[in-house]
Amino acid sequence: MSVVRLWVALALAKATYRGLRLLGRNASNLPGWLALHVCPDFLELIAKPELVVCVTGTNGKTTVTNMIADVLVGQGYSVSTNRLGSNIAPGIASSLTNAVSWSGKPNKDACVLEVDERASRLILPYVRPTYLVVTNLFRDSLKRNAHPDYIFDVLDTYTPDDTRLVLNGDDLCSSRLGERAGNPRVFFGIESMAGDRTDSINLVSDYSTCPRCHTGLAYDHLRYHHIGRAHCPACGFASQDCDYVVERVESDATSFTVAHDGATHTYPLVSTVTFNIYNQLAVIATLTEIGLDPARVEAGLSILAVVDSRLGRTQVGDVTVVQAMSKGQSCVSTSRTLDFVTHEPGRKVVVLAMDDWYDRKTSVEYIGWIYDADFEFLADPDVVQVIACGPRCYDYEVRLLLAGVPHERIQCCESEADAHTRILTAGMDSVYILYDTSTYDVAMSMKARILSTLEGAAR
Repeated sequence: MSVVRLWVALALAKATYRGLRLLGRNASNLPGWLALHVCPDFLELIAKPELVVCVTGTNGKTTVTNMIADVLVGQGYSVSTNRLGSNIAPGIASSLTNAVSWSGKPNKDACVLEVDERASRLILPYVRPTYLVVTNLFRDSLKRNAHPDYIFDVLDTYTPDDTRLVLNGDDLCSSRLGERAGNPRVFFGIESMAGDRTDSINLVSDYSTCPRCHTGLAYDHLRYHHIGRAHCPACGFASQDCDYVVERVESDATSFTVAHDGATHTYPLVSTVTFNIYNQLAVIATLTEIGLDPARVEAGLSILAVVDSRLGRTQVGDVTVVQAMSKGQSCVSTSRTLDFVTHEPGRKVVVLAMDDWYDRKTSVEYIGWIYDADFEFLADPDVVQVIACGPRCYDYEVRLLLAGVPHERIQCCESEADAHTRILTAGMDSVYILYDTSTYDVAMSMKARILSTLEGAAR
């Protein structure tokens, strides 16, 4: 009976996918949903390509998934991937459907799948990936993910014992995955960099005590939150030795050097932002473990860029307009974005459009996360104006005041459509539009109006 259900589910999913594509829809979720409805064991029973790479983690998994898939395609692999998101079970089922023929035989060389970390228990035991890449584990939305230790336990419990793990050795949480089960593991990390500290300046730092004996940890260097290298002075616990290490970023900021297996190789730098260097290093480690030599990895990376939906720049006269995505209701993701903005050169205006669009329409957004995010970065004197937009704008105003941002620099705008009317058009070098993963369209509409305003002021 299960075999019959599998074939019916596969045929229905493929027909649905083809029909939706003819209608111009992305077909990333419904085909898989139907397959699972007809055959609940679909993820386990469907044939898979020889190479299956799953990518998960709190931040960076979309970027890493797409980069791995793009490099593999550029190097001649046929790949099925959930590029458009849909990283829970139905989306995974849709991607696996596209990796087999109508007869159910694999017709792709590889599947590269972004997997939601909380939903991994419904995916990993059945997909049984060849490789699981974990970018990091941070404190995320309280409604979605509770605490990083909870997500750690989910991943550690449900990852198959024979899956090879590619882990961030500078993350004291995710780097411990697979210890208990004895999974084969490799680690990536970055040597000490300018600006590293030994104490935390972030409000959230979830690993200040040893996970084994609970003695206070000593950080050899600390990059942000709990990302860095640490050891316990009492029991000897320490950060993992890394197999792939960024030794230096070249002075022209166009390449970086990675040490691995006694040799060093230079790769093109896709982004100079530290968290994107980690993302790119995860990609390099994974592709090397798959079997691509450094020359092929370098060739694949040389044509890549961070997509505009994540980070983009537009020049209007002397003013640069920057759009930057931040994962909604995630204090760490938002803090990384705020830190990035503050360290950009010049005088700047920051426009906040970070409400969760779906909660705003159908539910109640939990706003407490903003008190864990480092809005203190925006108290920098070079941030000449902050415009808080949307129904929650007054919550952001209170948080900004508590962060030390002077009241005269704060503007509140209940409708994002009116943000351009509040913006300073003189005396600044850049405008940063910060938005949630669900408000990209809202942010692009805001950007169009802001560009028009700046163009008018330049005439």
